[in-house]
Order: sequence, then C-alpha cells, then structure tokens
Amino acid sequence: MINNLFLNLIVAHVLGDFYLQWSSSCKKKVLYSVKGMDLWLHSLVIGILSWIAIWDLRGWWLAACIMALHFLIDWSKSYIQVKWNIFKIENSEQMKLVDGTNKRHDLWVFLIDQILHISFIVIFTNIWLIANNDWQQFGWLQEFAISHPLRTNAFLAMMLVLKPANIMILLILGACKVSITPNKDNDHGNFHSGELIGWLERGLMLLFVIMSQYEAIGFLIAAKSILRFNEASSGSEKSEYVLTGTLLSLTIALLLGILTLRI
Repeated sequence: MINNLFLNLIVAHVLGDFYLQWSSSCKKKVLYSVKGMDLWLHSLVIGILSWIAIWDLRGWWLAACIMALHFLIDWSKSYIQVKWNIFKIENSEQMKLVDGTNKRHDLWVFLIDQILHISFIVIFTNIWLIANNDWQQFGWLQEFAISHPLRTNAFLAMMLVLKPANIMILLILGACKVSITPNKDNDHGNFHSGELIGWLERGLMLLFVIMSQYEAIGFLIAAKSILRFNEASSGSEKSEYVLTGTLLSLTIALLLGILTLRI
C-alpha cells in the first residue's frame, strides 16, 4: 500500500509543481516571496491535489503537512535564489527579476528542492499509513495497474519526460553556460517552438524505447539533423545549443524508457 499512496502523491506533486505552475508564477514567487499571492496559491494547489490523491477524510492532516512543507521549501528556495545571486531584483519604478551572476547554481537548487519535496512525501506517507493501515487504493486504478503495469509505468514516465525534463535540460544548459545570444525583439531568441519540439521529441523517443523500436529513434535523430544541417555546418552558437539540447533529450528519454521496461 505504501507504493500505491506514494505514487498517487508523486503524481499529484508533478502535476502541481510542473504542469499547473507557469514560469511567470515561479518568477513572482522569487520576486514577492510571502508578500505575493503566487506562493500561497501554489501551496494550496499542492494541498488540494494531495488530498485528492489520498481521497480519504482522515488524510486531511497528511495533505496539510505536505502543503505546509511545500510552502516552506519553496519559500526557502526563493530566498536562496536571491541570496546566492542566482536572480537579482531590480528596484526600479517597477520591481523586475533578472538573472544574477551565479545562474549556474540554479540546477543544484532545483535538484535539492525536488529531493526535499519527495523525501517529505515519503516520510509523512509512512507516518500516515502506520496510523491508517486500512487505506485502500482507488478500485479502478488498482485494477488497471495490476492488469496493465507497462501502461501505468509508461504514463508516469511520460509525465516526467515532458515538462519536468524540459526544465531540467534548460537548467543543465544554463549550468554549463550553453546558451544563445538573444535578439533585440525577443529575450529568448528565436525558439518560440523549441519547448513544443522538445516535448514531441522526448515523447516519441520514450514511446520508441518502450516499443523497442530503436531504429525509429535513429530515424528521428537523422531527420532532425538533416533539417538542422545548415545551422550545424555554420558552427554557430545556435547549432551547439540545439545539438546539446537534443543529446540531453535523447539521454533522458532513453533512461526513462529503460526504467519503464525494467521496473
């Protein structure tokens, strides 16, 4: 039962921390901290999703603990990001958040943040189940997981390979100082579709690994290489950015695909 409840709460965490939280909200949490609404609303969303994952009236205090700890961890993260000069707050007519000189440390802050979230979920889930050892998984979900274990694992892996993996790749690129020079009209260069391409790329790779269609992965990489040939042959910083991102996408998708097949 610990695995069932733990996985429910992990899904709730991934949904709340990645898919139901936007980059603008993350910036506002750093900018305004406890004085703004974003930190409070985000923690409330985590608490509601956690209670839904438990789906037991007795689980109110477990959801409340997860919500409170999530609030404290995110508040600490925001404080550290400013303290370590990962971000700087410009006190002009309107407060503005800009990158600091230690932006490369953001990857480690992100990893520690996620490790703490997951660790506390494990700890408090164990404590709650000791007091409520008669908790039962949703009937239809339990039946589906038993009847279709590979599909269940594939669903969880797909959740991780999309937005969480995208954030991880961006942080790794930032930590390694692999970037492109923004143009005058767009602070992020010409990569409006980059996030969508990355999602599709990693999603397809994951499916190909699960289906043992490794030739298709080679075809996908080759097709992308042909489309990017002119950029790659130019040796520009944009080509290095795209190549590094593609290799990171491939690595993450392969690892998650292998884990999906082995667990």
